[in-house]
Amino acid sequence: MHIVLVGVGEDSVDIVEDAIREWREKAVIEGVAFDEDELYYRLSDWSYLHRRIEDLPNLTFDRLYVCANHDLSNEAVSLFRQKLGLSREQCDSYVKSNVGPHSIDWTKVETEGDVIDQIVRSGTMNDLERFAYCDSHRLLFKWLHYYEIYDRHFSKYRNKAPVIMEIGVYKGGSLEMWKEYFGEGTRIIGIDIDEHAREFEEEQISIEIGSQEDREFLRRMKEKYPRIDILIDDGGHTMNQQIVTFEEMFPHIAYGGTYLCEDLHTSYWKEFGGGYQCPDSYIEYSKNFIDYIHAWYSQEAELQENRYSRSMHGLHYYDSILVIEKERIANPIAARVGEGIKRMVRVRR
Repeated sequence: MHIVLVGVGEDSVDIVEDAIREWREKAVIEGVAFDEDELYYRLSDWSYLHRRIEDLPNLTFDRLYVCANHDLSNEAVSLFRQKLGLSREQCDSYVKSNVGPHSIDWTKVETEGDVIDQIVRSGTMNDLERFAYCDSHRLLFKWLHYYEIYDRHFSKYRNKAPVIMEIGVYKGGSLEMWKEYFGEGTRIIGIDIDEHAREFEEEQISIEIGSQEDREFLRRMKEKYPRIDILIDDGGHTMNQQIVTFEEMFPHIAYGGTYLCEDLHTSYWKEFGGGYQCPDSYIEYSKNFIDYIHAWYSQEAELQENRYSRSMHGLHYYDSILVIEKERIANPIAARVGEGIKRMVRVRR
C-alpha cells in the first residue's frame, strides 16, 4: 500500500513522526506535507519525504492520512476529501492522543464508552481502572485520566492499612473503590452534606455529614480522626470550599501522607468563584505553594519559611488535580563531594 501523510495543526510534527514509525515497515510512504512550511525543519531525518500540500493532486497513493489532534481530525479529513475528491476509503485520520497512559484510536470513538472499551482491551489498565471499568459497583463519575494519577501517588499505601478521608461521596462508588484498592485494614471516612450518604456506611467505611467550608465541623473531624494518611478533596469544588479544606486539613495529614484536590478546572469558572487569574481562585491561591517550598532561599522579608515550607515535599500539578506530598523538611543542604572533599553548605538565615 502507498500512503501520504498530511500534518495539520498543533503537535502535527510529533503525530507525523509517530505515523512514519508505524507505517514505514508495512507501507510505502509517498510523501509528508504540512499546513505550515516552517514545520518541515523538525523532520530533517525524513527530508526525502517532504511535499507541499499543493503537490498532493499530483501524487499517486492508496490512502491519505491526516495527522492531527482528534479535535481537528474530522474537520480536516472532510476538507481533504472534498478538495481532492477522495472517498472515505481513500482518506482517513491518524490521531495520536492518549488518555492517561493509554493510546486511543480516536477514529473509532463516538462516545466515552468507545474510549473505555479501548482501554479495557489495551492490556495496560491499572487496578483502579479494572475496578472502575470491569467490576460491579456503585456509580462512579471521574475524568478518565484521574485513575492513572491516583495509582501513581497512592500505590505506595496499598496493603498498609492507611486512613483515607474523601470529601464528596456522590453515589458511593469511590468509597468502594478505595476499599478494594488499599486492602484489608484500610479505614475510609467519607464526608458529604447529603444525609443520604449514610447508606454507604459498611465495614471499614464511615460517613460524616457536614460542610467542608465549615471550619468548626472540620476541626471536629480532626479531633475524631487523629490520623489521616490521604485526603481527597472531591467536594463542592468552589474556591472557598477548597481553600478552607486545605487550610484546616493539610496540617492534620500525617507526615508521609498525601493531599489530593481534584476538579481544579472550576478555578476557571465564574459560577464557582473562579476565573482566569482570579485572585480568589484555588489555582491562584495554590501558586503561593511554589514560593513556600523555595522560601529558604528568599532574601526578601515578605517571603520567609513557614509551616508549609517545612512540610511540603512535592507539588504535582496535573490537568484538574494538585497532589501535595507531605514530609518533614529541613533546611536544604548542598554538598561538595569527590577528590577527598566532603564539605556541606546549609542554607541559613
